[in-house]
Amino acid sequence: MPAKKTFQDDQVIEKIMHLFWQQGYYHTSMDEIVTVSGVKKQSLYNAIGDKHTLYLRSLQRYHQQTLMRCTQAMQHLEQDGAAPLTILSMLFSRDLTATDQPAGDLMANAVAEFGTTDADVQRATNWFYDDYLTLMAAVILKGQANEQITDEQSSMSLAQSLLEARIGLQTRLRQGSQPNIQQRQQAWLNFLARH
Repeated sequence: MPAKKTFQDDQVIEKIMHLFWQQGYYHTSMDEIVTVSGVKKQSLYNAIGDKHTLYLRSLQRYHQQTLMRCTQAMQHLEQDGAAPLTILSMLFSRDLTATDQPAGDLMANAVAEFGTTDADVQRATNWFYDDYLTLMAAVILKGQANEQITDEQSSMSLAQSLLEARIGLQTRLRQGSQPNIQQRQQAWLNFLARH
């Protein structure tokens, strides 16, 4: 009779996610994962899977958490009557200066580490960025409708440029650079504002 599982997958994945976020996939060993999670190696394999599966589950959890937090923050801002540019500002700079988590962004780190060499990781990062892009484009579209945001380009095209700028900043942060986030954010708001 197999041993009964005595841990919660979500809590374990949360700990492992932060480890991968801090160190990357290739610099994280199974021994470190076992230590951080507090779960025996065989139990992890039996319940969740190998290192690659744990990484994909970590990306999935990051995706869910990030999109949920963004959606909640957007709803609060909208309820308070915030303008679309204010909401975009939050989406652009969210967590870039956070000190209670690893530098950069787990998805940007995954792209930098894997590029196109792993189809599963590529699928996970593309899905995340498609969802983030959709959030940004929806806010831009509202801003264009009420004539607060330029309509010289489509909402999707503007959102794509804004997202790519955010990813670039995340990469710089991961490299240890200290770009002026507020300055970059203001430059983008000036660019997006309808004149």
